[in-house]
Amino acid sequence: MVEQIKDDWRQMDLTEAEYAMLEWVEKLTRTPAMCTEADIQRLRDIGWTDRDILDIAHVCAYFNFRVRMVDGFGLELGAWQVNRSRTGTERAAELAQQRGVAMPGDPWGIR
Repeated sequence: MVEQIKDDWRQMDLTEAEYAMLEWVEKLTRTPAMCTEADIQRLRDIGWTDRDILDIAHVCAYFNFRVRMVDGFGLELGAWQVNRSRTGTERAAELAQQRGVAMPGDPWGIR
């Protein structure tokens, strides 16, 4: 299930609340300045409590912090991590192509 979430959580059989949570986490990760009170209200309307929303934000922030620290210090990845990342990127590119969606730019030349 974890691999399926990483590949494409939008294709999973999730509850409306889980789907909304993952949409918000993605928005919070990629474009935090675009998050609004309406995003929070949507989560509340679906059934998440304010405590739930705070916990979700903490988990999201923690994982984003970890990634940024590792990347920011230029820590080296093991070969298995690089291979796994490339496999995930290739899978994401396939899914994007199937949907007719452009992949985001790659300013660091990873792909």
